[in-house]
Amino acid sequence: MKSLKLCVLAAFLVPTGPVFANDEGLYQDVFDPNSSFVRILAPGQAFASVDGTTVRDIADGVSDYVNVMPGAIDITMSSTSVTVDVAPSMHYTIVLLDGQEPEILTDEITLDPGKSDVTVYNLSGTDDVELFVPAADQSAISDIDAMSGSSVALRAPLTLDFQMRANGETLASIEQVALERRAGVSIILTEDGGAYAATAMPNVYLK
Repeated sequence: MKSLKLCVLAAFLVPTGPVFANDEGLYQDVFDPNSSFVRILAPGQAFASVDGTTVRDIADGVSDYVNVMPGAIDITMSSTSVTVDVAPSMHYTIVLLDGQEPEILTDEITLDPGKSDVTVYNLSGTDDVELFVPAADQSAISDIDAMSGSSVALRAPLTLDFQMRANGETLASIEQVALERRAGVSIILTEDGGAYAATAMPNVYLK
């Protein structure tokens, strides 16, 4: 039975590879191949600025990815600002939470034409969180510490349920997450007063 479960999981999982600045077949033609992508993760905020570009609709989680050139860029919100050194051909998510220092996370985005990138951000205070796939009865990602993120590439198209677990306990569940080819999904785990919640949303690129 154990070997069968591992085979099922292998059908879903694909090792993450190099990061490329392209998506939906457009970015090789539209964006400079040395450019990178930066977005904001700031639940509850209405808008922010990434290298002078205003991003909105981030109240529920993450903003669109903004295309930037390598070098130092400014990230600003109404309550804080931070300067980020951007390397070529990378994806970054800047976590900005009230009362906390900004966290600069590097996203392992593959944008493979046959796979979907799933990135989990653990904004709770719990360490060693795992992304569990009930259909495979296995974890897709494990050991996600508080205020960090981790990614995995899954075969697509698929529609899967996910559970966020820690120490064998299910903290939050997400149902019917659509995984599309050459695209990505972000899952955000939050905690408020000991109550956990998880949301999933597609990765979007500002055009």
